[in-house]
Amino acid sequence: MSTRTERQHQIDRAVVKSLREVNGRLVPERALVDSVAIKIDFMEPARSEIDDALRHAEREGRALGVCSETGRKYKLTEAGEAWALEVRL
Repeated sequence: MSTRTERQHQIDRAVVKSLREVNGRLVPERALVDSVAIKIDFMEPARSEIDDALRHAEREGRALGVCSETGRKYKLTEAGEAWALEVRL
């Protein structure tokens, strides 16, 4: 397990919160990025920070990313839901 900074954790939580809001549906990457950005209270995250959080969520098994004919989409996994409950999101 990698060590994450507090800011990275904040963005990680925003990713999972955004995915929980859609109740298991696939979310287009652009819509997810926009949703994550507005959930961060201080200093909007750079796109690279959100991309890092998405890759981290996939590596940890919290999110599933799939490519479709309209672009990349994401959904929360059961592990992501369990993590959300564990960290009280």
